[in-house]
Amino acid sequence: MGADQHAKFIERLRGSRRGVFAFAYWLSARGHWIEIPSTEEAPTAADHLDYIDKGDLFAWKAGFGRKLRIEVKTLGITFSGKGDWPFPEVFVSSVASVDRALEEVHAWVSVSNDLAAAVIVKQTTSATWSKTTRLNRNTGNAETFYSAPLEAVQFSPIAVG
Repeated sequence: MGADQHAKFIERLRGSRRGVFAFAYWLSARGHWIEIPSTEEAPTAADHLDYIDKGDLFAWKAGFGRKLRIEVKTLGITFSGKGDWPFPEVFVSSVASVDRALEEVHAWVSVSNDLAAAVIVKQTTSATWSKTTRLNRNTGNAETFYSAPLEAVQFSPIAVG
């Protein structure tokens, strides 16, 4: 990854925090306790392996067991639910990042660009996922992702009045 590509990655990383906080706020409004770890940015692309995060947010209900790790992306598209979702499936994440953390992650969440809706892919549905190779619009590289069928995901409005 060159310097320009790394700078764009950092820009996307910073922008994705909007969705993390919006989803955390929605969970909090539903009685979950929330923990959002700090975000550390690798100074160069060569240093990226030293800066892999351990989760975007953690949620739990008081007295009900362990913290649940949730990975959150803020998408560059706007959707309100399954009816206007523009794809035949939902991308979970790259195969490398999922394989690295599958047993630790409760759910992968993609938040609409307007922060009004989210699509939730729970780890328990992983048996239904398939691998899909696509051109990553952000990097220009072909990457392999896990994708979940629409029947295996949950769409939800997340705006809190």
